[in-house]
Amino acid sequence: MFLRQLKYLVCVSITLTISGGLFAQTTVKLATVAPEGSPWANELAKIKKKIESESQGQIKFKIYPGGQMGGENEILQQVIRGKLQGAGLTAGALANTVKELNVLEIPYLFSSYAQADCVLDDHLQEDFRKLFEAKGLIFVTWAENGYRSIGTKSAPVKTPDDLKGVKIRIQESPVHIAYWKQLGVSGIPIAIPEVLPSLQTGVVEGFDNTPLFTLAAEWQTAIKYFTLTRHIYQPAAILYSKKFWDTLNDEQKKTLMGEGNKLAPGARQAVRSIEKNMIATLKKADVVVYEPTSADLAGFKAAANAVSGQVIGKIGGQSKQIFDKIQKAKAACGG
Repeated sequence: MFLRQLKYLVCVSITLTISGGLFAQTTVKLATVAPEGSPWANELAKIKKKIESESQGQIKFKIYPGGQMGGENEILQQVIRGKLQGAGLTAGALANTVKELNVLEIPYLFSSYAQADCVLDDHLQEDFRKLFEAKGLIFVTWAENGYRSIGTKSAPVKTPDDLKGVKIRIQESPVHIAYWKQLGVSGIPIAIPEVLPSLQTGVVEGFDNTPLFTLAAEWQTAIKYFTLTRHIYQPAAILYSKKFWDTLNDEQKKTLMGEGNKLAPGARQAVRSIEKNMIATLKKADVVVYEPTSADLAGFKAAANAVSGQVIGKIGGQSKQIFDKIQKAKAACGG
């Protein structure tokens, strides 16, 4: 009788353990517009390997690179709804939902990578973590797209006057829209997967993005000139869906977040380490790369000064508070 009861209790214990999720396999579908083979996709592959190993195969990752799940806005909405469990997205796209991120898109906001790291990691990370969660997103870590510059098809860009009336692909962000308007550009928002064909067919004459993303997306095949204005430092973020997150137990959350919230320590350094090589690769692809002088950049920076005043009060949410915190943090962090 005792042995029969013991067997019954063991069976109940095993059943409860399995139903509680300890041995139940969890699949994380994570999407990005970053092309396969790019540093971003490679970093996500490292995350996949790390988490699957640490979870002993109980958490499986399926990564969808190259815009397979749509443009960044489409991916973001799928994450919020829980259709996708995670994503790697630029701040520019995320700002359509987390309005305060628009502040980070203000041109010439950060003077260096070191300053950006200090502000975002040491002074603003918890602020943004709370803002993300309020919108159905769980912040994991910052990544980055880097400093955006300008690529064009027909004529080089040295000063803002060279952009007057030119059709440029832009991100659908109030800051980006305001900045290009200030420069006199005809800005056309286009999703990442549609940019190359739009360049090839003449829907747009140029774009702004980093040298790395330009090459990863093969946009260099449709331009002749690239001007290193470095006008926007654009962070990115790796995020999970809160709807998905709330279904997990503590052990699963710990594994998915990474020790000390440092799941992807190389996410930024991997991008920065090859920046010079990417510029050299653009030149080898017969793209004329122009390094503007301080005098050339003066006009771009003047337009940026006008933009910050225009958009801060219109973005909404805690944007004014975030902007003020960034200015204070910059003073503490230095250049």
